[in-house]
Amino acid sequence: MVRKCKEDAEKTRQAILESALDIFSVKGYAKTTFDEIAIHAGFTKGAVYWYFKNKADLVAALIVEYVQRKQVEVEKISSKNCTLDGLVDNFCLWAQRSQNDLRYAKFNRFILCQMEWSEAVLERVDKSLIDLKKLHLEKINKVLVKSRENGELRDDVDIDKMQHVIMSSYMGIMFSSLSKRYDYDVVEMIRIGLGALFNGMKK
Repeated sequence: MVRKCKEDAEKTRQAILESALDIFSVKGYAKTTFDEIAIHAGFTKGAVYWYFKNKADLVAALIVEYVQRKQVEVEKISSKNCTLDGLVDNFCLWAQRSQNDLRYAKFNRFILCQMEWSEAVLERVDKSLIDLKKLHLEKINKVLVKSRENGELRDDVDIDKMQHVIMSSYMGIMFSSLSKRYDYDVVEMIRIGLGALFNGMKK
């Protein structure tokens, strides 16, 4: 019975998160209310408050869930290819997943295009955002270090700075695509953009 109750509680929690993501990705953070999330999920507002104190808690939970799922994905990819060309392939795979997986697409659109980052929200979700950023930076750093050891990377490349340039370039392309500012194949654009950037770092 205890196990059943825990399973039911987790299903309710997930349903609320799914509902929140649906509405956040369309209306944005500021315009979304607990009432809307509860109605969309089929629960009372009190039920939503039972699991999450405020909207910032919901955003933090969504980020944590995304990081956990992304961690598994990155670990699978990381063991396959640790070269600069392989890293470009990895970014293309992540972008393709964002296109093909509706939940990932909604999450990325919400975080990159529909989220109003106030100080209060940032304070609540800061650790989750750091974990998300760290996940990608560690992968990039690992490849850059390995590429230098293999003699593939130019000696004058600052790895600590370049990992942030690479991540920012990827996020910028994703933002332009998700915000519908430009109509292009995001995977092709990432391959072209990051490919040119990486080629400039090679010996």
